[in-house]
Parts: sequence; structure tokens; C-alpha cells
Amino acid sequence: MHSTGMSDAKRQQWSGRITHGLVSQLARLDPHTHSHSARVARLSVYFGMKLGLCAQELVTLQAAGLLHDIGKLRINRRVLRKPGPLTRRERCEIQRHPQYGFEMLAALPNPALREITLKHHERLDGKGYPHGIRELPLLVRVLQIADAWDGLGSHRPYCRAIPSSRIRRMLSSPDNDFGFDPELLERFLALTTRVFPDYDSIADQSAA
Repeated sequence: MHSTGMSDAKRQQWSGRITHGLVSQLARLDPHTHSHSARVARLSVYFGMKLGLCAQELVTLQAAGLLHDIGKLRINRRVLRKPGPLTRRERCEIQRHPQYGFEMLAALPNPALREITLKHHERLDGKGYPHGIRELPLLVRVLQIADAWDGLGSHRPYCRAIPSSRIRRMLSSPDNDFGFDPELLERFLALTTRVFPDYDSIADQSAA
């Protein structure tokens, strides 16, 4: 719990030190998730700028992008790196990472950051996890689209990266309902046609 008598400047410095420590820990223990999180942070902020979000909202998106998957540090490494399909029990364990992250960020004086971490896998139709929440704030809806885009476009232990053109078709197809805000998704996909060439995966584009 943070001190209520702390000045805004000191609170920001203290929060920055905690954030840096967690990001460094993620980079050391799970480089793949760290790289993914860094890309999600950049993409979320870029999308947020195009949406006209204020400076504080962009700062929150930056931090949330870096930390939204921090709860995976509590997940068994063998499960995270498993190259084949997950069992039901393993899938349930993976789906606890938003709650774990929410708990790990308890010391940070930014409720919006913790909320994004907790809800980034929820869906507007209530079919998400970990709690089946339907009411999702704007920053959650922004980051979860960027998170899905980068996840699909990155190499993972159980599948190869998907080209940008195919990701656009998957996200925009009525047969592939991801539960995202339809208006935000349309605006995001319009941006990606200019940012990501059709022949590149996200990870390859970021490494260029």
C-alpha cells in the first residue's frame, strides 16, 4: 500500500522503480513474454495517439503494455513453453495470469494499470477470462486489440507467426469473433494496413 502523504513526484519515482524492477525480472525470466510486452506497449501507445488519448492515458497504456502479462511469472515455465496443445488443467493455469498480475501490481498507485492487467483477456460478450466481465474501459479495449495482433503475429512455442494480411482477415471475419470493440477494431485494422506490410509478421517487423 502506498503512502497517502507521498508527493506526486515521489510517487511517480517510486512507481517507476517498481515498474522497472518488474520489467527487468520479466526480461530475465521470460524473454519471449518481455519482447511481446514491449511490442504491445509501443503498438498500444501508437493506437492511443491516433485515437487522441491524453498524455496520462498514454503513459498508462505504456506501463500496461509492459506489465499486462507480468502474472505469467507465476505460471509454471513448462506450461508456458509447451510446444503442443495444452490440457484443460494447463489452460486453466494460463488463464489465471491476469489475476496474478493484478495481485503483483498491488503496490503501484495506478488503479487503471491494474485494471488493464486484470481485464485484458475479458470480452464484451462476457466470454473472456478470468471473471467473465462485460464492462471494459477504453484503455482495456485498446490494449487487448494490440495484444492479440502482436500475439498472432509472433512466433510462439506452439505455432509460427501469422502474416499481417491473414491476421487482418481473421480479426475482421464474422466467423472469427474475438469479442473486441467493433469500432475500435475497425480503426485499428485501418492503421495496420499502413504500419505492417502484408508479407511481414509482427516479430520480424519489430526486429527490422
